Amino acid sequence: MKNTWTDYEKAAERGPFAIFWKAGAGLLLIACVLAVVGNVLGWCGEAAQVAHDEFGPRAALAKYEWFKEQSTAIKKMDQDIVLFEHRIKGVDLQYAPYGTDRSKWPLDVRLQYNHDRSQGRDDLVAVASQRNNLVKDYNAAGSKFNWKPFATSPDCPQLVFQEYRAPE
Repeated sequence: MKNTWTDYEKAAERGPFAIFWKAGAGLLLIACVLAVVGNVLGWCGEAAQVAHDEFGPRAALAKYEWFKEQSTAIKKMDQDIVLFEHRIKGVDLQYAPYGTDRSKWPLDVRLQYNHDRSQGRDDLVAVASQRNNLVKDYNAAGSKFNWKPFATSPDCPQLVFQEYRAPE
């Protein structure tokens, strides 16, 4: 008759700690496998959370509203630029009766003209600079892959901008 021992009997012959070490190694292996699986599932859960945060309905609405607000602000700045250009032309028309040779104008009129024109030019350059910054932000956000769907409407501002130089 063949003598077959079970693992328990073999371990019992080796001493009481042999069973403990065998069980401990098994538990350690199970803990390692569970840790790896948990880590992989955590990454998947985090990826799902990021996707939800970036592409969910709330994020889509916020991005859409941001683009519409930027577009409206850019259109307002375009209108302001036209107004400031007319303001500079209005200053020139206001002082036209004094003639084209400014050196013959009275000193106080020259100073007031220079002040008014300089103020108009400074305001125009400031608004144009703000507009260019808004457009750069708009286009930078529109180039992001998760914002791109909201920047494809026909109200997109120009992609190339020149710094505004007011007529002298």
